[in-house]
Amino acid sequence: MAVRRTHRRLGLAQKLMEQASRAMVENFNAKYVSLHVRVSNRAALHLYQNALGFTIHDRDPRYYADGEDAFSMRRELTLPTKVC
Repeated sequence: MAVRRTHRRLGLAQKLMEQASRAMVENFNAKYVSLHVRVSNRAALHLYQNALGFTIHDRDPRYYADGEDAFSMRRELTLPTKVC
């Protein structure tokens, strides 16, 4: 999933990830979601950790074709309870 450079910093990535996570739980009963991100991608790390609640699970050496390491990140999934 990606957001065009011209549309970044508008909250779109956060909304996309939240909707995708909800769909994973509702349609597949998913318990967690995981992803990989370049260790040098500070903006993505900030989004994943601070806005979306992902934690670094592991570091995968030379994960990318150019030799850069990746962080393996994970977030537990739950549906919010409905308030009546």
